[in-house]
Amino acid sequence: MQTFDAEGSEVDTFRRLSASQLGVWHSCPRQWYYSYEERLKGPMPPHIIRGNAAEECVCRVLRDSPVLIAPDSTDVLTSPLNSDGAPDWEDTGNWMGSRLPARSEDDWPGSRDALMEWATARVEVHFDRCWDAAVADWQATRNRAGSLDDIDVEECRAMVIEGIRMHLDEVERCIEANGGPSLAAWRAGEAREAIPAPDGFPLTWTTPHPAARTEGDVTWLEAWEIARPWFVDPDAKSFTQTSCIPEGWFQGEYDLVYRWDGSINIIDIKASVGKGDRSYSYIAQLRLYAWLWWESHGRSEQATSLAIWYLGTGTVKPIVLPTVAEMEAYESELGDLYRLLRAGNPTIDQCPPDPSPYRHFDAGGIPADPPIDPDPQARCKRCDFRGFCPKGGHDLELTAERRIERLGHAWPITPFAEIEPRVNAIGEVIGLTGPELLEDGSIKIHFRIQDGYDRAKVKPAYNGGPTKITRAIAEGARVKVAKALAGIWRGELELSLDSESEVTIASEDESASIVEIETRVNIIGRIWSIDSFPDGAGNTRWAATLVDATGSAQIVAFKQFIPLSAAAVNRGDTIAVLNGEKGEWGGRPQVKCGPGTKVVIIADAEDVPEF
Repeated sequence: MQTFDAEGSEVDTFRRLSASQLGVWHSCPRQWYYSYEERLKGPMPPHIIRGNAAEECVCRVLRDSPVLIAPDSTDVLTSPLNSDGAPDWEDTGNWMGSRLPARSEDDWPGSRDALMEWATARVEVHFDRCWDAAVADWQATRNRAGSLDDIDVEECRAMVIEGIRMHLDEVERCIEANGGPSLAAWRAGEAREAIPAPDGFPLTWTTPHPAARTEGDVTWLEAWEIARPWFVDPDAKSFTQTSCIPEGWFQGEYDLVYRWDGSINIIDIKASVGKGDRSYSYIAQLRLYAWLWWESHGRSEQATSLAIWYLGTGTVKPIVLPTVAEMEAYESELGDLYRLLRAGNPTIDQCPPDPSPYRHFDAGGIPADPPIDPDPQARCKRCDFRGFCPKGGHDLELTAERRIERLGHAWPITPFAEIEPRVNAIGEVIGLTGPELLEDGSIKIHFRIQDGYDRAKVKPAYNGGPTKITRAIAEGARVKVAKALAGIWRGELELSLDSESEVTIASEDESASIVEIETRVNIIGRIWSIDSFPDGAGNTRWAATLVDATGSAQIVAFKQFIPLSAAAVNRGDTIAVLNGEKGEWGGRPQVKCGPGTKVVIIADAEDVPEF
């Protein structure tokens, strides 16, 4: 809803805190470390399909208007999008709601039952598309577990129907309140919110809605339009409609926000029956959303109510609102966590293996009896990372080899924790171009650094240039290039500079020889996840996350350098990457496949302990 421009903030938009991160942290700090610092993502289960399909279908039906859309019509109120994939509010000519003629009044639903019949028909129009899209997204990732046979499409369809019924409860409440305090203004076309609910109309629209009457009690059709909550536009690209606090370090995305009666009622949709341990973290998540609303609205507007809709049971679970004092404390407590976890890079020792009790719930998110599992290791036994954690009690027998013989050659092996992708070099500047300060605060600069007969090309990294370049740099100056990313391009050593890199004037007693820079590395590890795989269309990248006894690393290959063995590699296999180019991505070691790189399968997943 209320959002803030991140360009004026020093916060990395990819390193904000979120309610889901905090849920993991409070479940177990060590689990958070593996998930977000080592970036080990567990396999995606098929029930994610149900959640994505159900929420999208509910939102598509809520966006439809029974005045404009016939029950079985293929017409949809598709939203125009801008280049970022967000609703294009500046496009005033392509919003379908303003272009479709109203249906005959004889066909307008005039009761709750008639509205439910119309909405159920709209579910049938939208559902297959939503389901198929969710299935395609799940199947597109190689990092998945389970089978489509593990989920029931009709169960998901029934959940969508429950979601529509629950929305009609709100519409009926609007009927009982005779349209609420803004009925007259809405009928005159004067009650549009600053950030309106997705309804097929432009941001600014003052023409009365075709459903609007001039007098009398509110009708069911008017109540459908008036009560429509804000939700993420189902056509928008993911994460384009998140909200964040003014300081920019915490973000969240609301499911539904009802505002028609002048209050703020935040709803979280769950396509489940609510019996899992996660039902406990949902409570904290919604309370954080109340704080997010308060902070993002200048602390002048508070949420009125919080609730979870469990579509599997068709029940509403109210959540107690945080007090102002509690929300004031959130800023300090969460700010400290942000500075520890996302503003910097915590060590593993700062994220201890301290699991919270595992909780049980009955249907509808009601605490079970007893509510807490008596086994103190219950969470650890269910954890994806039990094979790494000292409390897990599961030995993965991860490799710690230092040498391997393959392809008629002995290869020295570097453990992941010992990979040093960043290098230093000292020499004289030749062929200087720049420096030039760019709008984003980075510096455009190119030169070569020469040390005797050895030289290297120095340039900005492709994903962002440096910010720390000495003002004394000049042709012939003796400089130190620090924390650069080294690589070979067309036979020449390149040193790429990003925000971590620095160029300073070297002192006389400093030395960092160019000739000693190593750009190649050999590694052995188990495949934790396949992160990207060529699809024969737009994606030409193969990437995987590996783990060994010391940590994690990513391997990546593009186009013609994707090894033939990539198609045979599966989660859990042990592989060797020989003669790879060492690098870094997002603070994690990365090994890139290039000319001369070999990828060899050492052991199949079936031959080693399962994750």
